[in-house]
Amino acid sequence: MKKKRKWWIGLLIALACMIVVFVIAEITGASIISTFGWGILGVFGVLGVILALILSAFVIAPIVMIIRLLLGYFISNKEILYITLGSLGFCAILVGWILTIKQNGWSLLVMMVGFALGCVAGVEYQKDLLSDSNKTEGRLEQIPDEEKRGGI
Repeated sequence: MKKKRKWWIGLLIALACMIVVFVIAEITGASIISTFGWGILGVFGVLGVILALILSAFVIAPIVMIIRLLLGYFISNKEILYITLGSLGFCAILVGWILTIKQNGWSLLVMMVGFALGCVAGVEYQKDLLSDSNKTEGRLEQIPDEEKRGGI
């Protein structure tokens, strides 16, 4: 059975948004043109941020992987490696926040690197926990039935 599309709901939502814009423009005393101008600038700003995030993924991912590989080379204990990655991520987010207060242009990039370091630390820690639990589960399955029953 074919599902009917309700195309008119989208039109009603758009009409409701337009009415809200007109009402807000009337209440604040702003002109409709300036209200739409700010709305268009907002849309362009959101699209610009999305584009910057997509493009910065090609910058952030290699930076995080290089940091991860260097730390993996120098730190042999996995738990200390994960704690170090998480701590570096937290510090990078904190530094990015401070750079935002100082109105520095690198703040978003530093914060995104910090977030990515935290994500990598969390993913690798969970992967390590799962592999450890699978190893213990495999060891438990290898015990013969006589030992499980106490030799009876």
